[in-house]
Amino acid sequence: MTGTKKDGLYLYALVEHNGEIPTGITGVEGEPLFSLPYRNLSAIVHACPLTPYASDDQTVVTGWVLSHEQVLERLIGLGMNTIPFTFDTIIKPEKERDATAVLTGWLSNEYEIFLQKFEKIRMKKEYGVQIFVHRQKIQDTITATNDFIKRLEAQAKTSGPGKKYMIQQQLEKEVKVAMDAEIAGIISEITRKIQKYCDEIRMGKLKKGQVPERDMILNCSCLVTEENYEKLGAVLEEIEREGDLSVRFTGPWAVYSFV
Repeated sequence: MTGTKKDGLYLYALVEHNGEIPTGITGVEGEPLFSLPYRNLSAIVHACPLTPYASDDQTVVTGWVLSHEQVLERLIGLGMNTIPFTFDTIIKPEKERDATAVLTGWLSNEYEIFLQKFEKIRMKKEYGVQIFVHRQKIQDTITATNDFIKRLEAQAKTSGPGKKYMIQQQLEKEVKVAMDAEIAGIISEITRKIQKYCDEIRMGKLKKGQVPERDMILNCSCLVTEENYEKLGAVLEEIEREGDLSVRFTGPWAVYSFV
């Protein structure tokens, strides 16, 4: 994007800080950052073209995203209460207003909402919690301990082809129902244990292929105070020790999920 007219503002974050940020902080493609103050908060931006950052080279894109996240980490590291924005958030001119006027107008219109968001996330950080189970082991336990399923298995062994097929269909259904109930119980119990240390929990989509031979059954983001961070970690360690579960505890992250 070098040499392109820079009529836009690339927005990284809003911070509770009405003043200049330390010099030398750079963002995507090394662009120098500056703050655009409004009352007791500031938008952290750099001047940019109006077209989004785009490249067919995934390495380049990954570098851009990493630079964006590093800016957020730097702001948080400076102790600023920070509302993050996603990569490639670009403020553009509208009608007779330049990008600065558009952004200032938006801050004015949404000021009270932003104050509420700042209050919600004050002294808190986002952490990720993912739980994985060995599904085959759960199924093996169910088939070994569920009396009704054991009876169906016994009937299937002594039945003719037609009836055996019908029993096997019922058996698959019963195993699935029992598996779903067992996993729902695990999720409910884990959520009960961790929620006392989280101001808020947001559930995310389950992902495949994260841990060999295990399935993700819980993927959530947790808004946590510094005081409760270690307590949450201790509970997750206990969960992993007590059951045949794998736990992934990540962060802290910028609080994307809660603003």
